[in-house]
Amino acid sequence: GREVTVIAGDFNKTVTSVLSNCRAKDATFCLLDQRTMECDWATVRLLAQHSWQGCKAELFYFVPVSWLHRTLAALKHDREARIEKWWGNSDWNRLLSLAQEQITVQFVQRFKDEFGYVHVTPWPIFERASGGRVMYTMIHCSDHDEAPKLMNRAYRKAVQPLESPAQLELEFRHANVTLSSPSPASE
Repeated sequence: GREVTVIAGDFNKTVTSVLSNCRAKDATFCLLDQRTMECDWATVRLLAQHSWQGCKAELFYFVPVSWLHRTLAALKHDREARIEKWWGNSDWNRLLSLAQEQITVQFVQRFKDEFGYVHVTPWPIFERASGGRVMYTMIHCSDHDEAPKLMNRAYRKAVQPLESPAQLELEFRHANVTLSSPSPASE
């Protein structure tokens, strides 16, 4: 019963059209997964201003904390303007002196202060399933009181260790699923 429409183009330019087609009763969820600096802060602002039933659009904003410093330093063409569009103002230089965790804190604070989100929670996205360094920080923003609980459950489920082969075997046996056909010697 869902309708999915793919709109090709730069989301910074199509976001107004997308939001204008949302019905007032539609919950709005937006995953902002960008290649470092593709999503303009003005676009994030438009999304945060969009509301349904008293709640702002729920956002998942990916911050590429692992390589952000390198990206900021490597930009050559139209550097200042591009970074300001992404960061939303001219004080982006201070990011260069901040550690990953401090950059995350800056984003969390901006979502709270500038957009007034009630719940803003950062979630680390690790290099490997077993951990390693933090590659991204996914910042979850919501006004709905149940959203942080649901996100916590989903995150914990996504990053928990994989089951051992013995545990998988037990679960499959309980569900009456055979993992492999028996060999003649085991019959």
